[in-house]
Amino acid sequence: MNINLSQASRIQFSSTEQLQAALAAVWDVEITQSESGPIETSLWSSRAGDCLIYGSTSSLALVCSGQRSTEYWTITPVTRSCAGARFRGQRLDEGDLLLLDPGGEVFQQTAAGHCQHAISIPVKLAERIVQAEYHNESQSLLRQWCVNSNPRISARLEKTLWDILSGGLEMAAHVGPTELAAQVIALTQAGAAPKSIRSSLAHRRRIVSRAEELIRSRLDRPPSVTELCEATHASRRLLFYAFKELLGRSPAAHAKILRLYAARRRILAGADRRCIQQVAIDLGFWHPGQFAIDYSRLFGEQPNQSRLRFAAGS
Repeated sequence: MNINLSQASRIQFSSTEQLQAALAAVWDVEITQSESGPIETSLWSSRAGDCLIYGSTSSLALVCSGQRSTEYWTITPVTRSCAGARFRGQRLDEGDLLLLDPGGEVFQQTAAGHCQHAISIPVKLAERIVQAEYHNESQSLLRQWCVNSNPRISARLEKTLWDILSGGLEMAAHVGPTELAAQVIALTQAGAAPKSIRSSLAHRRRIVSRAEELIRSRLDRPPSVTELCEATHASRRLLFYAFKELLGRSPAAHAKILRLYAARRRILAGADRRCIQQVAIDLGFWHPGQFAIDYSRLFGEQPNQSRLRFAAGS
């Protein structure tokens, strides 16, 4: 389910997978929860032409990892309701303005109650505005991610996005898509100089990306720390530092969460009616009792309860 902005909407979800699918237009990520228990998330959205305006919140802490769409340039103000989150290992403070490069990596950690708004501008429209209004090569602005710190500018963008989301399409209709995009880009240019990003973060992102690739390629046989070190050419200490900084988890904890999510997807899949024990074994959980405990600890319900709840809601 992609974001449907044909009309203003507000949707509530009971799983990270639903939120993940709803945001597929702007990023290709896996969203996993970092806290135990059942989860509630909300997504609200509107549009101005091809510009997407949206916001979301979650009752539990989340980790998002993957890649942004190459079709959009996304800008998001950091307010009190989302300050303290981490993006690509960097803490975001109230008053920051986060500029996200099209096709860039996503490593995001958010706390319970995190609420954030964003606007995604089509890359072609953003390039046209930057070249026409600033006589700059758009590549220098769009193709790198950066953080501008200016509370006044961040608050102005937050108010603009909130006004559109509150007023729905009727409000958005009063502002043409080109005008809105130009206003947003003007705000990004009015802020302070971007914060310098530590060069070590880029290296650590590569380490985590390579490790995740190996983990996802063999969910049934989770790689050992030694294998992850070999695949990433990182020492054990650096491997753990990179995972902690970017995902807030150890490599083993992250691998287990990804495997539990894969198990839940298979359990809920309508075409896969195999017994839950076989699903667990297929993903390398050799002790059904421990699998049920780990599953319940993460999702707040037993595997069979997930299947029954999904069947009842179908």
